[in-house]
Amino acid sequence: MNITSLKLSNFRLYKKSSFSFSPDVTVLLGSNASGKTNILESIFLLATGKSFKADSDREMIAFGKEMGRVEGVITNNPIKLEVMITSGEVMGVKTPFKKFTVNGVAKRMLDFAGILKVVLFWPEDLELVTDSPSRRRKYLDFVLLQTDREYRRCLLSYEKGLRQR
Repeated sequence: MNITSLKLSNFRLYKKSSFSFSPDVTVLLGSNASGKTNILESIFLLATGKSFKADSDREMIAFGKEMGRVEGVITNNPIKLEVMITSGEVMGVKTPFKKFTVNGVAKRMLDFAGILKVVLFWPEDLELVTDSPSRRRKYLDFVLLQTDREYRRCLLSYEKGLRQR
């Protein structure tokens, strides 16, 4: 599956932008701080439901806005994936922090993550070699979460048990 188009609304520095991608190779070029990593982060968000960069989902919403949106179309029937991120309140109404949809149908993150498969290797991943075993386990968990739904369910249950302990 390839991503063919991407629309960003109030996502990081993008107020409203659209991008089209080649089925072969796409190269992102730009000066420093022009938003190249933000595009990669938005694609990663569509694939996993999480950011590889932000500590909090709120950081992905453009400054001063209540809501951000990432939409992508992938070449498999085609499928339209969408993630809406809010600050928890939109126009005075309490809302969920994240909403996931596939072809306009709301999905849980568990059912959403893994439809689009991605591989990300960035400078911080060099810590896989030099850092502790927990960093390597976290990376392997990430890979398995995209490929095995049952593993994802078990890991979420395990993490919930640890938090409640």
